Amino acid sequence: VFYIEIRKIRQTREQAKKEINKKILKDLTESIRKYGVIQPLTVAKVENRRRGGINVYYQLISGQKRLLAAKQSGLRVVPAVIRRDDKI
Repeated sequence: VFYIEIRKIRQTREQAKKEINKKILKDLTESIRKYGVIQPLTVAKVENRRRGGINVYYQLISGQKRLLAAKQSGLRVVPAVIRRDDKI
């Protein structure tokens, strides 16, 4: 498990849930404020090689509600498992 900056995690349009129950998200946000993120998110590391360096970000695989609640809680980093996937 690694701690990753939230700003480096990106969601895809295909994976994003269109509607999230506001009550559930509010309850999860309160829980994260109190206990932190207990179950890590799952992400894939993406490296874009450019002239002058490498741009690294993480594509969200699972944990959309946890990510949103962590953002609302004011966290800057979240625990995540980095899955290796050469297809991303």
